[in-house]
Amino acid sequence: MKILLTGATGLIGSRFEELLFEKHEIVPLSGSLGVDITDKDSIEKFLEGKSYDVVIHLAAKTDVDGSELDKEQDLKTLGISEDELLTLDISSYDVTPWKGSKTAVAINAIGTKNLYDITKKTGAKFIYISTDFVFSGKDSEYEEESIPNPVDWYGMSKYLGEKVINQSSDLIIRISFPYGHISQVKKDFVWRLHDLIASRDEVSLISDQTITPTFIDDVVMGIDFLLEHEICGIVHLAGSSSHSPKEISEKIKQAFGLSTTIGDSKLEDVYAGKAARPVQSIMKNDKLKNLGFVPKTFDQGLDLIK
Repeated sequence: MKILLTGATGLIGSRFEELLFEKHEIVPLSGSLGVDITDKDSIEKFLEGKSYDVVIHLAAKTDVDGSELDKEQDLKTLGISEDELLTLDISSYDVTPWKGSKTAVAINAIGTKNLYDITKKTGAKFIYISTDFVFSGKDSEYEEESIPNPVDWYGMSKYLGEKVINQSSDLIIRISFPYGHISQVKKDFVWRLHDLIASRDEVSLISDQTITPTFIDDVVMGIDFLLEHEICGIVHLAGSSSHSPKEISEKIKQAFGLSTTIGDSKLEDVYAGKAARPVQSIMKNDKLKNLGFVPKTFDQGLDLIK
């Protein structure tokens, strides 16, 4: 299968190429190749004469705090109030004012619209990689049918991107806190926690937030599984266990034989003055399991990377 892959140089994209380069013909699409997804012309120029069966859209602005700084400018360019966001139809927006912009909405929503509009003309299947941050984190757990209500601008921009996708023919995959083997691209949150714990005698980590860490290889192979089974709609491709950052750190400490004392800190204190974070980000993956793909628990994933 011929796959057009955005975000090929990121944590998941680079691993996708490592694991599946023999199975699929993968065509990377990135800024380093002269493509700006906020500029439809640059996408069309790059894709001219190329054929492909599926588009996997991993590229995104994922800096949560940096995205929050974009909020005022994005709302101004959208020309709406914040109260209108959840009902906004981004698919009807004029993309011209966003050309060259690096804001969260420009990249995560308008960029998605540009890529979707162009590639769907070819009949290719479109897979959009979204995030658990589309939810408020105020409920106990989240299924595919749960109603998005982001508490931060990054999550809102990704939700606006979701609204571009036709769920009857294409696929939205929501992932959560990816981690995996040591990457040459950058360190994921597990390895950052490992280095923090290993470098100090005592640390304090968040104990009142729950997240769902997801093994990166499961993300890659899960995408491939869903593609093979021609699944459309929304699927939560998330790990099979949820923990607080402190609990995750205790597991890392034990796995690597570290002696650091780990104390408690509160989410609101750690992120004071920064973008809000979902408090309960428990992603249910029952739909994926029922299809026949079972992601690893954090303990299973940690055993592998150890």
